[in-house]
Amino acid sequence: MNPAALKTPDQILAAALEKENAARSFYAELADQCRVDFVKELLLHLQVEEEKHAALIRKMIARLGT
Repeated sequence: MNPAALKTPDQILAAALEKENAARSFYAELADQCRVDFVKELLLHLQVEEEKHAALIRKMIARLGT
């Protein structure tokens, strides 16, 4: 996705949401594979943080009415 191609707020937020969802999945997959407890805890924490970001973006999208 080319950031320069994102022209409207709804396009920008949709792209941001896609990135947050991909990051959340990335951390979840790594956590599933990880056998070191403190690293796994960090990965799970990061997964939760990405979900918080995604929720915030969804609220912004709703405010746009798209």
